[in-house]
Amino acid sequence: MADEHKTQPMLEAILEGQRQFGLQLTELLAGQVALTAKVDALATKQDELAARQDELAARQDELAARQERLELAVIELTREVRNGFDDTNRKIDVLNNRLLTFETRLQRIDDRLHDEILARTR
Repeated sequence: MADEHKTQPMLEAILEGQRQFGLQLTELLAGQVALTAKVDALATKQDELAARQDELAARQDELAARQERLELAVIELTREVRNGFDDTNRKIDVLNNRLLTFETRLQRIDDRLHDEILARTR
């Protein structure tokens, strides 16, 4: 009986230790579940961010292509304006030459009329 009295507190202590160990394992499992949930939530957020980053990269590519098209359009427009100025300047030169020729003719006519008027008035 003396051994029975000695073993019972030891068994109760072992049982209490097992209960404490069971509680600690339960808490550890709960912590692991919570940690897994957080990791899953972070993975979901990371996937969302990656998708958003892909969208932004696609938009950036679209904007870069649009900018390139606009640059080409500006180059073409500049070329057309320059060609238009060149054409206009050529036309102005032709007109000036014609006007100068016409002015020269008028000057000659004016000189002849002037000479004739002088000749008649003498």
